[in-house]
Amino acid sequence: MRRVATVVAALALFAPAPSLFAQFSPGARSVGMGGAGMVFSSGVDAIEWNPANLALEGGWNISLGEVGASALVSGASFDDLQSLFEFELPVMGSTTTVTPSQAVADLPASGLSFASVTEGFLTAKGISASQGTLSNPGPDLPSIGDPFPTVGIAFGSFGIRVRSRVMGEMRLSKELVDLMVNDFDASRITEYQVGNTGFRTLAFSEITAAYGATLGDRMAIGVGVRYVKGHKLTEGRFFEPILDLFNQTAEFTSVAIEAPGGSGYGVDVGLALDLVAGFRVSASATNVVQKMTWDDNLIAHEATFFACDGCGTSSFDGEPEDLIDLYQAQPLDPNSMSLYVAETVQDLFPDAFFPTVFRAGLGWRAGGTALELVGTSVSPQGRQHSQWDERISLGLEQRLWFLTLRAGGMKGADGLQAISGGLGLGLGPVKLDVSAGLMSGGFEFASALVAPENVDYAGGQLTVSLQIKGGGR
Repeated sequence: MRRVATVVAALALFAPAPSLFAQFSPGARSVGMGGAGMVFSSGVDAIEWNPANLALEGGWNISLGEVGASALVSGASFDDLQSLFEFELPVMGSTTTVTPSQAVADLPASGLSFASVTEGFLTAKGISASQGTLSNPGPDLPSIGDPFPTVGIAFGSFGIRVRSRVMGEMRLSKELVDLMVNDFDASRITEYQVGNTGFRTLAFSEITAAYGATLGDRMAIGVGVRYVKGHKLTEGRFFEPILDLFNQTAEFTSVAIEAPGGSGYGVDVGLALDLVAGFRVSASATNVVQKMTWDDNLIAHEATFFACDGCGTSSFDGEPEDLIDLYQAQPLDPNSMSLYVAETVQDLFPDAFFPTVFRAGLGWRAGGTALELVGTSVSPQGRQHSQWDERISLGLEQRLWFLTLRAGGMKGADGLQAISGGLGLGLGPVKLDVSAGLMSGGFEFASALVAPENVDYAGGQLTVSLQIKGGGR
C-alpha cells in the first residue's frame, strides 16, 4: 500500500495547499536568517521584501536564478516521518528507532497534512522529464503548466523580478496512512475511513516591477506592481470507500478538478527610515490591493481504486504508474457531472487569491555585521499563503572578506519554530548564496469531530541563489 502514498504525493506535488501557501521567505538571505532579511534587503530581494529599500541601498543587481524548496508536515515528528516513508534524515547522521506500526499509532486522529513550495520553472522541467517513464502520460493527469524562469534585475531605485512557484497541500487520514503502511487487512475493512483526505495545488508566475523614492536623507517609500499568471489550480478529494463486506473488498473514488489558467494583479507598498547609530525601522504590505480570476473551463479527473486481500484483482498490485493511469480526464459538464465531481468543485474557487501580508522590522548594521528582528502577519482572507507566514524572526549576518555567514531563528503561530543558517560566497561581483533551515514544534488541535490532541510539526527549507551585484551600500 505504500504505492498509494507514492501516487497521492505525486499528484499533490506534480499537479497544480490547514491553508495553501505561497509567499514563503523570498531569497537565500532571508532563509539563512530565519525569515528575517527585510530591513536591509537590497537590489532584487528588495522588490519583494520592501521596495522602499531600492532608494536607500542603491547599486545594481542581476539575479541569474534562484532555486528554493520548502516543506512542512503537520501530525508527525521527524522520527515518525523517517519510519513511515522509509528514509533517513541527512542531518548529523540522524536515524530513527521507531517502527512503522509505532509511527502510525503516534499519529493524531486528525491525520497528516503535508505542504510544499518549490521553484516553478525547474519543478515543471523535472516533472516533464519524469512523466516520460509513465505508460500513459497524456492529458488524464493534472499538470502545472509552463512557469517562467525565476530571474530579476535592479538598477538604482527601480527593479523588476520574475518568480514562479508551485505549491501543494496533501491531507491524509490516520486510517488511510495505516492502510498504506500495513497493507489492506480484510478483518479491519470497516476501519478504513478517508476523512478529509485530499490535495490542493497551484502553479503560478509573478512579474513584479518596483520603485523606491527618498523623502529627505533618511526616509524612503516604495511601491510595487505585480502581474500574476496562474498556470494551474487543482482541488482533489478522496471519498469514503464503498465496502463489500461479503466479498471483503473496498472501492475508493478520487476526483481532481483543474482550472487550466488564471490571471491577476497585486500592489505592494513599503516604508524605511534610517535612525541613528546604524538602526533602521522598516514596514511593508504585500497585496494591499489585489485580484485573482481563474478560468472556469474546468477539467475533471476521476479514478476508482479497488482494494482486496489476496483476490488477484486489486488496483494496488501493480506499479505506481498503473494507478496513475486509472485517472480519466474530460471537460466538466455542469449538466451531467457526478455527485463526487460536484462536491469537489465547491472547494476549488473560494478564497483562491493571495492575502495581504504585513511585515515590520527593526535592524542594526555596522560594518559587515547586520542584525534584524522582523514580524510577519497575514490577513485572514485568501487561502494562498504559507503555513509559516505568521511569525517573528531574528537573524544575524556577518561578512568576512569574501564570505558571508548567516544564522537565525523563527517562532510562529501554533507552536511552529525554526532554526536556519546560510553561507554566501562572493567572487568579485558574483554572489552565490546557499541557505537551509529546519522547522519543528507542536500545538494542541481540537474540533467538533476530534477531541483535543497534540499535533507535531516537521519540515525544512533550502534555497540557492546566484546573483551579480555592484555598487550600493
